[in-house]
Amino acid sequence: MAISHAMPSSVRSYDGLIIFGYVAFSVLMLATIYFASGGPSFTDADLANMAMMP
Repeated sequence: MAISHAMPSSVRSYDGLIIFGYVAFSVLMLATIYFASGGPSFTDADLANMAMMP
């Protein structure tokens, strides 16, 4: 067991990049909902339906 912990791993960790992608995508979706909700024909019921049925 001790030998496997001492050897450097040759596999790159993409966890940070994946998390950044999820955060960027969620910010983009929130911005889209914010700008879409400013339209004159957009009601609270439309926003509730958007949250329930993507």
